[in-house]
Amino acid sequence: MLCALALMGALGGCGGSGVGSTNSTAARGDRFYHSYPGQQATRLRISGSDCRVLAAALERQVGVAVRRSSDPTPPNSHCQLQGRGVHVSISLDAAYRARERYENRITEQVQFNAAYPDKVPRAVPKIGDPGAHNHYASWIPGYSTLYAVRGNRWLTLAYSVAGETRPQRLAGGAALARLAFKLTAR
Repeated sequence: MLCALALMGALGGCGGSGVGSTNSTAARGDRFYHSYPGQQATRLRISGSDCRVLAAALERQVGVAVRRSSDPTPPNSHCQLQGRGVHVSISLDAAYRARERYENRITEQVQFNAAYPDKVPRAVPKIGDPGAHNHYASWIPGYSTLYAVRGNRWLTLAYSVAGETRPQRLAGGAALARLAFKLTAR
């Protein structure tokens, strides 16, 4: 019994909600919840009209007509764009702690794919939030996928256009990601 109490006491001290921590714990009745500054859920989304604007931009980029489908439901909205040899998927996560999920995803990508250089994230400037080493936007060449975060919006963009080189896919995906962030900022 004494061991169980000691273990409960040790575990109760975990969580980093002490002085100087970036999170705080508040009591509401018998429940506890964490409040992380800048991690609150938002109603931001990729709307149907945003998807239409993204489709038009993609058509101008690649010279191919695309059909679009979207689910504008926050906090996890998305836009699918498809045409002859073209498939682009854009998802926006604006739910609670989206930035933390982004950081976990990038960390896991590095940990599990260190032996596969094409699957290791590469920093991309001028897409995500400003930060040292441009670590708020990452391109995974082996998947032609861009992950980026601004505030509490995590954007995932998978970009496939037949005949394009990896640098062309990165440039095309980056342009669409910048536009998606601009459109969803309201």
